[in-house]
Amino acid sequence: MSAAGTQDVPILLEPRAAFDVVRALLVRASYDEPSVARRLGRSSLIGAPRLVEGRKTLAGEVADVQAALIRLFIDGESLESTLVQSLVGDDAFEALRALGLVRSLPGDDRSLAAAVALVPLQGLWFASDLLPRSDQVDGTIQDYVYGASGDLTGFFLSVIPDAPGAHVLELCAGTGVAALRAAARGAAGAVASDLVGRCVHFARFNVLLNALDDRVRVVQSDVWESIGDETFDLVVAHPPYVPALAHVYDFRDAGADGEHVTRRIVQGAPAHVRRGGRLIVRAALSDRRGATIAQRVREWLGESESEFDLVQLESSEYGPFDAYQSVTKGGKDFVDCERWMRHFDSLQIERFSLVVIELRREAYGRAPVTERRTFGASVSPEVADWTFRWGRFLSGGGDTAASRMVGQMPRVVSGVRAAVHLESQSDGGWATVGATVEAAWPSHAVVKAPPLAPTLLELCDGTRDVEAILSGLRSAGLVDALVGAEDVARLVEVLAAAAAIELPACRLPPRAVTQA
Repeated sequence: MSAAGTQDVPILLEPRAAFDVVRALLVRASYDEPSVARRLGRSSLIGAPRLVEGRKTLAGEVADVQAALIRLFIDGESLESTLVQSLVGDDAFEALRALGLVRSLPGDDRSLAAAVALVPLQGLWFASDLLPRSDQVDGTIQDYVYGASGDLTGFFLSVIPDAPGAHVLELCAGTGVAALRAAARGAAGAVASDLVGRCVHFARFNVLLNALDDRVRVVQSDVWESIGDETFDLVVAHPPYVPALAHVYDFRDAGADGEHVTRRIVQGAPAHVRRGGRLIVRAALSDRRGATIAQRVREWLGESESEFDLVQLESSEYGPFDAYQSVTKGGKDFVDCERWMRHFDSLQIERFSLVVIELRREAYGRAPVTERRTFGASVSPEVADWTFRWGRFLSGGGDTAASRMVGQMPRVVSGVRAAVHLESQSDGGWATVGATVEAAWPSHAVVKAPPLAPTLLELCDGTRDVEAILSGLRSAGLVDALVGAEDVARLVEVLAAAAAIELPACRLPPRAVTQA
């Protein structure tokens, strides 16, 4: 990616006094996420539609200052300049102009439009480039600054934990949304870093607008290049990850395999993530012939890979042809398709996966944990927390499933679904040949289980250990004398790994409400 200059950025970092005036206006207008979302009939502003996208709420005449700010900075619609001035007041009107947040339409001094988007989000305000007039990015500038309230950014934020007292770094920061939120929620300090000059400028503007310049530092850096030898408790990144044969958009394109930036981020983790610290990356990665995503990530960590536990959480997977259609927006022609398919094949790509990779530098004195899961019905940092705890339980609880289950009283989890599989017989009857068990929190899993699974789940009521469960299965005539405690313990462990069963040694977190 090439760093772009800031000469075409509409917003200004001076005069500093104007930031105080604008901030006071936003507070006075209740231009905060709960208030604005409620007025738009939503629970949050993540993915909130604009008027041009068919929103019906707040679509009429603008009669108050909050409505004016929504129409200008969220909808991107123009208003009469005199109306805006009368609603916001003379001082605030001049401050908005002085910082470049609003400007007159070309050739029409009577109409006023926003120069940027300005969205309240999670207790802060974030300026970014205005959204295109459609959901297509074609036609936007190369160094377009992506907004903080999009669905992709919302997902990214939902997996990042608060880090009170921590030193935090956000790479590929864009607007600086994660760094600013970390500082606002108690981090000792935060750094927002991006290669693209316009992103750096917007992030600095957002730092000043939110009065966080004493806790957030913004740097221009090609991944780790300008970070020096600084280390961090938490590093987060939402890098570009779309495969590109030619670079078009800084926020999107990431080299021939889409992994150019992510790979460099992971490679720098050993030098910059502190002992006990973590790295969280939201990106698309690929399984290759003979090398899974997790194996490849560990290769990127180099000699330090044994110090890191790794959890891979997937939200979707797709093949090379799907990737081609996404990159080309539906595909072009056979020749172009063949070119891309040969390209992916030359890289030995078998499938792509949209993932969150979390690395924790905690594997000292034991084998490192590597776990792979699929996001369930909700998304939160607790998904990774539980997955790490499960991995540590497996690695430290004994050499056999039975030894790991000693003292455990398994309990079936509320909401788990079980389906019995029947097979028709030659005599017209039906025989039970298997079962499927499905869990949706904290991760989504489907387990193909033997016919006894429903009865085993009933016996897992929190009062029985594995020996008692085995006794119950024998009493029900579902197992013979050849089936022992180790066999039952293995099935219990498989179901516990899927979060269909809870063990006292690895309690499940409370269910989150954020939708995946």
